[in-house]
Amino acid sequence: MLKSLKFMLLMLLFCFGSSALLPGQTVVQVDAGRGDVPVHIPSSYDPSVATGLLMVLHGYTFSGAGMEAYFNLAPLTEEHGFIYTYPDGSMDSLGFRFWNATSACCDMDSSGIDDVGYLLGLLDLVASQYNVDPLRVHIVGHSNGGFMAYRLICEDSERFASIVSFAGATFNDPADCNATSPCHTLQIHGTLDPIVNYFGGFINDTYPSATQTCTQWAAHNGCLPDPVSGSNINLDGGIPFSETTVQRWEAGCDDGGSAELWSILLGGHLPIPSGQMADLIFQYLLDHPKPAPSTIDQFIRGDSNADQSIDISDAIGTLDYLFGNGAIGCRESANCNSDASLDISDVIYLLGFMFANGPQPGSPFPTCGPQPISLDCLSPTCP
Repeated sequence: MLKSLKFMLLMLLFCFGSSALLPGQTVVQVDAGRGDVPVHIPSSYDPSVATGLLMVLHGYTFSGAGMEAYFNLAPLTEEHGFIYTYPDGSMDSLGFRFWNATSACCDMDSSGIDDVGYLLGLLDLVASQYNVDPLRVHIVGHSNGGFMAYRLICEDSERFASIVSFAGATFNDPADCNATSPCHTLQIHGTLDPIVNYFGGFINDTYPSATQTCTQWAAHNGCLPDPVSGSNINLDGGIPFSETTVQRWEAGCDDGGSAELWSILLGGHLPIPSGQMADLIFQYLLDHPKPAPSTIDQFIRGDSNADQSIDISDAIGTLDYLFGNGAIGCRESANCNSDASLDISDVIYLLGFMFANGPQPGSPFPTCGPQPISLDCLSPTCP
């Protein structure tokens, strides 16, 4: 398998080169603890407007830049105004980059490295510096990166609108996935993939087939079990017809969830991209945001104890909720960093604002106001 992967990597770099900076686009570097990661900021970025975010995850032995060169999604992120990043995994003992995704793929050394924590921290870091739309955070992953995409939504499904797994797979045992909310999933897979078999197989452990991956997520998303077929599409540039079949599990799904399978007939692990591939993948992302959250009457972001003021008691109240038996009637009010989750980072964010000249909580702040919510607010904090 390693020989095949190394050959495909060389072909990838030879054929596609590296991603070029687009006119008007800015690339900044952020460091979430493992060195610089490129983040493309679209020329249309406006700090007052919530902006979608796409993260691409490379396959085993590949790199983030190489994966971008293959998919060529940078022009589409610029066109549609998305923030875009493609981090690198860690090096294993053979000198190959990897993600510690599922037991099947691809922590070959059993290092146990916390890639979930690293990638979520990277997204937190980007969201702390830019106005990221929590309804439009997406992942595209290839091979090991596809496995990692499923791992991320199993660990923190509320954060992501949709994922695209190209030649990856989810956990073999559905009980290993702890997703707590629906998520749109698209599995793309070549039927003749020699590396990650379309029909399931074994790398470090057993992984499910492409169809089983989709039926697992259809069930998790509350969809009816029978998919509906769509029109064929062309993803493989080496096949001169619309070779890819489309199956969708959309009926009866919980709001914000669905499953989809694009099967590339006679396709391999890394097919030559057709002229339509990038557009079709990106259109899928555009078509699958998280549902718009409900709105509430009035609250102040940061005012977790509902006393219409921001002080140390709000941080203490949130800590009591997270680690004690405390209650918060409006969890969105405690979501100080507006990242669609409630955790210790919200307390740190609030303390940073109060005592270290950190950024202020997002709207509504510092006075009461209405705002769409990502969590819940059973008891508005303002009269």
